[in-house]
Amino acid sequence: MNKNGRRGFTLLELMIVVGIIGVLAAISVVKFVQLIDKAREAATKANLGALRSSITIYFADTRGMWPRKLDTQTYETGEEILPAFIPVYIKKIPKATLQRSNPHPHTPEYEEHIDYVPTEIYGEIAQNQITDRGGWIYSSNAGDVRVNCNHKDSNSFNNPDSHVYYSNYGHEF
Repeated sequence: MNKNGRRGFTLLELMIVVGIIGVLAAISVVKFVQLIDKAREAATKANLGALRSSITIYFADTRGMWPRKLDTQTYETGEEILPAFIPVYIKKIPKATLQRSNPHPHTPEYEEHIDYVPTEIYGEIAQNQITDRGGWIYSSNAGDVRVNCNHKDSNSFNNPDSHVYYSNYGHEF
């Protein structure tokens, strides 16, 4: 008690409380950054699903022709004209936002960028074709689209032996 008969906290007690709050804040910031990465990854996987669905609808509408490019151009195949992929089948190419810890530039031209590559195996983009610069990688030979990144996804946080990479989120035939 002090002179007036009131009880209060000592400086040592207040410093202990501030220290505990600081430790809790430091732990929560790390977890928050991991949650941001998981949210970005989930958004990219959802965008990939939308892109794959649009490609599949294009394939069905054109009776078995994959889009030559994911662009706004129409293409002639000799007897018929293939419609433009954008904006007929998808309004615009969705973003492929990657983890904050990866060194890819997070600018619109990279997030929506598409690399066009041939396939060595039907339905699967060869791993050596991935340039690891972000955006999308697309093969018109098989209609396969993937995230152009070979970093491990957030599942590897819990399992360091995991071999799940962004680039493996394509469709398989």
